[in-house]
Amino acid sequence: MFRAHLTPSTKQRLARINTDAAVIPAGLTSLVQPLDVCLNKPFKDRIREQWNEWMVSGEKSFTKGGNMRAPQLDVLCKFVIKTWNDTDAETVIMSFKKCGISNSLDGMEDDYLWQDEEKAEAETTPSDTELDPYDDCRTNVPQDVIDLLMISDDEQDFEGF
Repeated sequence: MFRAHLTPSTKQRLARINTDAAVIPAGLTSLVQPLDVCLNKPFKDRIREQWNEWMVSGEKSFTKGGNMRAPQLDVLCKFVIKTWNDTDAETVIMSFKKCGISNSLDGMEDDYLWQDEEKAEAETTPSDTELDPYDDCRTNVPQDVIDLLMISDDEQDFEGF
């Protein structure tokens, strides 16, 4: 567990620069961290969509034994850059408001803490038709494409590393 922020030297350094540390109690990260509350799931979903698209139509290479190699680092970085650039600034702002971090002091934005609870819950509960039986993750890859990827006419034995 990462706890460097609780060491005396870190606390002293923060005090010297007039900074207060907020320690999130165990088990509450998913409720009060803006990234966990509003950004991580949509971000990961968009990365997964790009991954699926790459799996279907991207340039791939294979090992001697016929196994597909992971995409190059630059391809993965492009996934992240595109996803971040596609993330609406309003979503980031709302994530802080939903956690009560930057809400107006007059109480006018307090409802953001409970807004869209039912909608968010519905979005995180996939229907049976959206689940890959082997992955438990949402997938947009049609079943016929998955079937094509799973076909192997390679009868060669694994030659080793």
